[in-house]
Amino acid sequence: MKKFLFAGVLALCSVAALGADLKVGADCTSPPFNYRDASGELKGFEIDIAREIGKRINANLQFVCLEFGGLIPALQSKKIDMITSNLSITEPRKKSIDFSIPYRVSTARFVGRKDAGLQPMKADNTPNASALKGKVVGVQRATTNDSYLAGEFPGVEISRYDTAENMLLDLVAGRIDLAFVSPMKVRTDFLEKPEGKNFQFVSGEIEAPKYLGDGVAVGLPKESTALREQINAALQGMFADGTF
Repeated sequence: MKKFLFAGVLALCSVAALGADLKVGADCTSPPFNYRDASGELKGFEIDIAREIGKRINANLQFVCLEFGGLIPALQSKKIDMITSNLSITEPRKKSIDFSIPYRVSTARFVGRKDAGLQPMKADNTPNASALKGKVVGVQRATTNDSYLAGEFPGVEISRYDTAENMLLDLVAGRIDLAFVSPMKVRTDFLEKPEGKNFQFVSGEIEAPKYLGDGVAVGLPKESTALREQINAALQGMFADGTF
């Protein structure tokens, strides 16, 4: 009984501790997930998720905008307390940080010009590296998509970008032949807009857990058990009551 009561007190203390400020890392350039609108206000699906988590765990959130490749180092150096930025759960990442339960699946697709006739994937949706001989494929640097291209398309020239926006600008300008992208982002932020009218997905959705991970989740520091449990409970509550 004493052990049970002591554990209960520790749990309450952990919850109370979460009432302090938490710094949330995001790349802030990836609509519809996390981005700044014309007025400079931070918006997006993952920003909404983070804010709802903050409300449910009684935490005050401060968003910190960083390049995607700098998010995990910032978490490890304690410059931020959590990441909500399209971060997939992968085995290499699990060696250095922890994750919440996933809130979205991890997939990717190729996008290119409608009239280019490129087929980067075979009929069975496996890589067709030979079809991209002499072509240049764009990808966002230090992402799971980057790992997939490097591992499954040997010999193909890869052009790496710090932001998806710069990659898509180069696609429109013809400096790259294809882009390997997050499907939801590119559908809403490119293909459904005037600048994307001459482009389309040129592959089906690719699921490759070895590279793309086991879902998108909140990134957390190692050994942050209390925070992880609170965030998991908040996410499960959002799934159960329809808020998600």
